[in-house]
This record gives sequence, structure tokens and C-alpha cells, in this order.
Amino acid sequence: MKSLNCARKTYRNWARHTKTGSNFDENTIDTRPINNGRGRRKMLTLIGKGVSPGMAQGKAFVYKDVLLRDSELYLIDDTQIDDEKTRVKKAIDDVNKCLTIDAKQIEGKLGKQSADIFRAQEAILHDSHVIKEMNRVLETKMINAEQVVRTVFRVLARRFRDMDNEVLRERGDDIDDLSRRLLLSLAGIHAHSLEKLPANTVLVARRLLPSDTVFLSRSSTVGVLAEFAGPTAHAAILARELGIPCVGGIPDLLETVQAGDVVLVDGTTGSAVINPNRQALQKYNKAFDEVGKRREKMAYVNSVERTVTLDGIKVPIMANVRSREDVELAMQCGADGIGLFRTEPFFLSTKHLPSDKSFATFLRNSLEPARGRHIDVRLLDIGADKNPIYLHLPPEPDPFLGRRGVRVLREYPDLLEAQLRAVLDVSQEFRVGVLIPMVTVESDVTHVVSRLQKFAAEMGIRSLPRIGAMIETPAAALSIAYLRKHVDFFSIGTNDLTQYTMAAGRENPLVTEYFIDDHPAILRIIELVVRESGTTPVSICGELAGRIDIIPKLLLTGIRSLSVAAALVPDIKFAIRGIENKAH
Repeated sequence: MKSLNCARKTYRNWARHTKTGSNFDENTIDTRPINNGRGRRKMLTLIGKGVSPGMAQGKAFVYKDVLLRDSELYLIDDTQIDDEKTRVKKAIDDVNKCLTIDAKQIEGKLGKQSADIFRAQEAILHDSHVIKEMNRVLETKMINAEQVVRTVFRVLARRFRDMDNEVLRERGDDIDDLSRRLLLSLAGIHAHSLEKLPANTVLVARRLLPSDTVFLSRSSTVGVLAEFAGPTAHAAILARELGIPCVGGIPDLLETVQAGDVVLVDGTTGSAVINPNRQALQKYNKAFDEVGKRREKMAYVNSVERTVTLDGIKVPIMANVRSREDVELAMQCGADGIGLFRTEPFFLSTKHLPSDKSFATFLRNSLEPARGRHIDVRLLDIGADKNPIYLHLPPEPDPFLGRRGVRVLREYPDLLEAQLRAVLDVSQEFRVGVLIPMVTVESDVTHVVSRLQKFAAEMGIRSLPRIGAMIETPAAALSIAYLRKHVDFFSIGTNDLTQYTMAAGRENPLVTEYFIDDHPAILRIIELVVRESGTTPVSICGELAGRIDIIPKLLLTGIRSLSVAAALVPDIKFAIRGIENKAH
């Protein structure tokens, strides 16, 4: 009855339906914020694209990056100059302490070259010309400390970006980073603004980066509205994994929704109602109750039947997770194991590079609910738009075609060692496998395998965990015959595979029509991987695995294992039981 308990506990956040759907949109759609003159805003309906199914009700929290916020500007008089200078000095001292700690941490783990990036920022922070300029602006313009920092560092960043030397142009990002740190210090903010959201929050944002989304929790965030968020954007993927309804592609969102607005979210239809009237609320509540009843009925069927197609093909359904909370939900929803444990949130949410012991502790605690089950832990997949602030990886002209995944791990051996030692340690208690991210060439795999064998020998471990390769590039897909000699299994990441095959950025709204993850070319590549892998198991952990309409096509390619967001497990299992694999 675990699936039944799962539905009762979670359907409020991820209620999903197929043919009937729920739609609480009003007939009249108005995307303009309206005020009736008495301080109360009228109802309006926004239309976007549903990227994470389900329904939710909550209050809007409008999120902006600190550099994009309109902080208060006020003039000061002669008696306040010294106070504002003191505030600036204190902010500089606070940021300097953080930079010193970061530099020491990085030097101990990754070497002096990486640490020097932080020391360069320290030098800029203490440059006499910068300090004099801030004092000059403060004394001549007579404005508050926040506006002084914005003014001086905006000009400084522009100067760097206008330089002919490419290396110096990239230092503009360092200036922005320093400005952000100083502004946060002046505001007395020592934590991410999304870390402690109030309960029943609907997060409203222009776009959410991975470093933002790691702080989301289903205990506080019930829904997400984003101006830029396609189905494969990181915000959308995380929302689905957490079972949080999400609507993306809403134009002028931050100019329309205000903090504190009551919001109804329908991630299935891709709509949201702002400040609903009584009629809209009644319609929403009725649809919500109907969804709950359907979910409970579906969960009961899942609890008593195996996941086998009509013609007898058994298809294990695993879960994509990133925390203990996700693992617990996956087990409650009847997942057969963990097909993808993402490690990025752990590394992105810490302010300093964690040790192998702390990472092992995190894994043990997170994986405990799945003890005895099949678990695949993916090594840290950073680069492009996922960069821990303490690593401070240098900017690249083409980040998605640069150092990502295993390429970063090969560049920073200490970072790879810490993870492999932690996984080896945990493998003595759990049935864990190691997933190598962003494989392109054979040496990507042999490099990690050799290090794993070396560390295992040093730790006295004879039985190695399973080793798998993520197939996310066409090059890897065309090299299966070589890669399979070194691994125990393959996992196809269809999000990046689609991005690189279709030459369409998964986070780029301008080429959404080209990002077709069920394109015949993608299905042919999947079929090729299965055929070339021989007896080596192949699964899919990308978003394509969670699309009920495509699963029959995936089974025809030979795929026999799927890994999806935990909240989708009941839906996928229910759907598979009604499929007949005609090619079988």
C-alpha cells in the first residue's frame, strides 16, 4: 500500500491527469496588472507553458538577483557621510574575510592557481583607486552606500569588458561578483534569499539558475512561475522531481505579479490565476478534489500490480533524486530503485568545497530510505550554468561546449578523488553504482576507472561498485563499442543528448522549436546505443523517460529501464501496464 500512501501524501503538489485535465482558466484573459483604486488588485489570468504538472495555491514571492533589484536610493547630508563610509568599510571587511576563507579552501583542494582567482578579487577590493573612487562618489553625489557600490562597480565592470584583451574582458564577471557580495553584506544578507521561504509560497522569477533551485523545497514552495523556463530547463526538471507545479514562458511576469498576490497554478494546462475571485476558487477546489480521487484510485492499482506490459515485458521504473526527501518520496511512490542521484545540489549549496568525509555522510543520510535497492550516484556534473562559487571556474566563450562534467573532474583531480573515495566508502553499505557524466571519448571513462581502482586498493576495498557512463553526446553514442569494455551499464541523458544532437540550447528560449527530444534522430540514436551495447544494460534517465506518450516508442528501441522524477513513478507504472510492445 506504499503507493496509496504516496498519493495521499503528495497529490496536492503533483496531481496529474491525462485526457480530462483540469483547467481553471477564466474565459477572459488579461495580462495587465489592474488596481481597483482601493488597494486590492483584480483577478487576472496568465497563460504560459506547463512544464511541471499539478495544481497549487499559495502567495507570490517575487525573486530577483541582487544585481537586478532596484535598491533604495536616498540622499545623505554632511553629517551622514562618515556613517556611510563606515558601512562601506564594514562590507569590504566582511567580503574580504569570505574571500580569504574561500582562497584557503580552494588552495588546499585544487591548488594555488584556482585560489589565485579569489586573491585577485581581494586585490581589486583593496585597490586604493577603487576605495578613493567610492569615497569620491559618496562625497560628491551624497548618496547611500548601496548606490555608491552599484555606481562604481558598474563603471569598473564596463571598463574591463571594453578592453581588447580577452582575459581582461572576462574580469568583468569578477567585478560583478564583488559587487553582488558587497550589496548582500550591506543588506545584512548572509544566506541565499530562497533558503528560508515561507510555507505555501509560489515562487515567481524571470529565470532560475541551478544555484538558485538547490534551495527549493516542497515543504515551502508549492508552485513556480517563470518567464524563461522550458520543459528541459533546470528549474523545470527540479520542479518535476520535487512534484511542484510549474508554468514557464509567461512574458513580462515580474512586471505583472506582485509579492503577496494570491496565485493558483495549473502546471498541466500551463496557466495561473492571480488574485482569484470566489468563482475561480470554487472551480479550482472542485478540480483539485477530482484529481485527488483519481490519484488515490491509480495508487491502489499500482500497489497490487507489477510493472509489466500487456505482452509480458518487465520494465523497472527507477527515480531521479537529489536529497533524502526525494529518496523517501521515491520509495513511497513505489520506485524500484534510484536510477540517478544528482550530487550537484550538495556541492552548490555549500559555501566551501566539502571533504570526502562530509560527502560520504551526506550520501549515507540521503540514501538510507533506499538501503538494499539499486542506486546509481552520478559524479559531480558542473560547468556551463552550474558552477559552485567556491571553485570560481573561469568563464568560457562557449560554456556548453567547454569544460563540463567529467572534463572538469579530469582538470581537478582532488575534486574527483574526494567523490570517488566517498562513494567507495558508502558502497560497503549500499548497492551503489558510479555514473560518469558528460562522457565524450574513451579516455573519459578509463581515467575515472583507473582512479577508482587506485583508491579502492589504497582503502583495502576489493569489490568495486558498478561503473556506468552517461550517454549525453553523439560522440559517446557512436562509441558504445569502445566504451562498453570499461563499464557495467549505460544511462542515456536525453536532455543534453537532444541539445547536442539538435544544436539547440536547452535553456535558450529562442530555439525552443528545435529542441525536440522525441525527434526521429534522437530515437535512432537511442536504438543504436541499445543495439551496440550488447548485453550491457541501458536505461534512460532524461526527461524523455517521463513522457507517457513516448514510452511505447522507447520500448520499441529496446529500452527496458526508465528513471523518472519520483512523483511521476505511479503515472509511468500505470501507463506501462497498458502498453503492448508490438515489436516483441
